[in-house]
Amino acid sequence: MTITRVLQPHVCCVGNPVAGNPTQFVMYRAAQAAGVDWRFFTSQVSPNLFETAFRGIQALGLDGVAVFDPFQSAAIPLLDSVTESALALGKVNVARSDRNSWLGDNTLGAAISKLVQTSLPAPLSSAGQDASSAPSDVVAESNGFIAVIDSPATAKAIRLASPFDKARVLSLCTETQNVSIDSPSESIANQPLESTSGLEPGNDLYQPVDLIVDSRQPIQFLILETAPTQLQLRKLSSLTWASNAKCMMVHPSAERPNRLLSGFLAETSLELFESVELMAYQAAADFHFWTGVEPSVDLIRDSLEEYLQW
Repeated sequence: MTITRVLQPHVCCVGNPVAGNPTQFVMYRAAQAAGVDWRFFTSQVSPNLFETAFRGIQALGLDGVAVFDPFQSAAIPLLDSVTESALALGKVNVARSDRNSWLGDNTLGAAISKLVQTSLPAPLSSAGQDASSAPSDVVAESNGFIAVIDSPATAKAIRLASPFDKARVLSLCTETQNVSIDSPSESIANQPLESTSGLEPGNDLYQPVDLIVDSRQPIQFLILETAPTQLQLRKLSSLTWASNAKCMMVHPSAERPNRLLSGFLAETSLELFESVELMAYQAAADFHFWTGVEPSVDLIRDSLEEYLQW
């Protein structure tokens, strides 16, 4: 007689605090709609008991875990392996078990990449892809740069997840000191502004904003970690923007942009994504990571708005 595994797959969501976190509600809805028999539950864990809790999740045979603040970096050494994106960002937000080992990932880059793809006037052409059949203005727009400001780690995570030309993802620096994500001691701060040697689009160095002001291709997407400072906006205002360029904040401090950002958006005609958009795409990436099923992003967005009462 062969005994087969009949236990329901479970994912535990752990953090501190977890009150008001919509993950369990959203994932339950997504699982129902997708027809997968998965269950999600949330647990608030004391910071000094996180390793014990995580080892318990592994010992109990759960299939996955969603890791919230402040545990996303602490989870890395407790896993058997982590993806390159998680290593680049220095944190994991999801992990899963194959019954023999645990893999951790960070889905931020995948979520941004997917959101960018679905928001373009035409799909970004992959390296070597023939786009000659498209109108020249559409090709220029769809091949515009994706500029990530003052966060080379996020830029690297996007490149790792993107199916399109990695050279389109720029890591731009508005600071005086420019450092490499892979070699923190390496600096290009003293490099002459008229020289672009070693600063090709897509490398892991911060590239001073000044170097791409006269770029032939416009900025299509602007990605900010948080609401920008006056110094950042002053430097960004000199860039060339696509006619339908969009802006997103990875960690929005508030649902509405502050006065500085509102003025910049009006001046450049950039459209600001609502924070729920990135949340929906990242939740979809999380769900797929655990279950292997592509959920409905529209359903996830609706569930988020219902739960958060937006």
